[in-house]
Amino acid sequence: MFRPFSKIRIAHDPIMVVPYRGFANAERFFLKGRVLEDEGISKGTNESRLRNLMDSYRRFESDEVAGAKLSIQIAGNEYLAETDKEGFFSLNLPWHSPPEPLENQWISGKVKLLESPAKGVHPVEACTAELLFPSKNASFGIISDIDDTVLQTHVTSRFKLKMMYATLFKASHQRLPMEGSPDLLRALERGHDRLRENPIFYVSDSPWNIYDLLARFMEVHLLPKGPILLRDYGTHMLKRGSNRPIHKIEAFRQIMGMYPDLPFVMLGDTASKDADYYLQMAEEFDGRVLAIYIRQTRDNENARRIAKLIEANSHIAAVRVNTAAEIWTDARTRGLVSNQ
Repeated sequence: MFRPFSKIRIAHDPIMVVPYRGFANAERFFLKGRVLEDEGISKGTNESRLRNLMDSYRRFESDEVAGAKLSIQIAGNEYLAETDKEGFFSLNLPWHSPPEPLENQWISGKVKLLESPAKGVHPVEACTAELLFPSKNASFGIISDIDDTVLQTHVTSRFKLKMMYATLFKASHQRLPMEGSPDLLRALERGHDRLRENPIFYVSDSPWNIYDLLARFMEVHLLPKGPILLRDYGTHMLKRGSNRPIHKIEAFRQIMGMYPDLPFVMLGDTASKDADYYLQMAEEFDGRVLAIYIRQTRDNENARRIAKLIEANSHIAAVRVNTAAEIWTDARTRGLVSNQ
């Protein structure tokens, strides 16, 4: 059962600490999370469209807790963190002492709320944090977009009405994956001999507010477990100009920089600029991008632009596809998935 938060009752309003799945290597780790007031969002399956609409509203109307102080105890190390004005805490630090050998690819730790500006809060064991520590038998890593690559969002629908309906009125168990994506990602995770433990990272421009919905969706549809890196739509997003960092580019660099000896397979779609970003990474990290798969979501101007872009970069293993079956066929020829 997916349980992303633990609650701490204070006065009449509960507070929740939400740790997002992080990732690590033998030298350092990255962990991000948030402290929020609990808005009472449904945690289980819910069929009511009205309740789903209320949950969607509450996700985006969240009340952040700034200035909360936390203790993160993980792999025998303890770190302190404080939330910013949007309630986020973030650690990107070297280990005080290296983690012990793992039984699987995940390191678990505890996050404790020490202090909060809200009155009546006492130190409480708040929740469990998880860090992905890739197995030594990994052949490559996988970086996948979410919207219209893994999750049907209908972002290219006319006036985006289908996208708005799905986002506002459907719970995680009611959302549908893109055709063939769960089986495909599980095959990539297992690799050419079906014995690998290839790590997967999900990167999206969606806001952190819907992290719980996405994590439950992936659990329901048996998608491989991995860190989910979303976007902070805080006040800094109001800044204009070309100096504003591109979230996906920053995330890709952070992931690939954490694992310098690991090549990557990248999956995206033509609804956004996934192809642009992946091709940039292939140039920036020369030789470390084994394949780029871009699913065409609609025959529109951006899809035609991406087709020309891929053609102009024929020295990079980038393929435009229509179905998951086409990715399977190409991935077999490259030795990325099993032939069986």
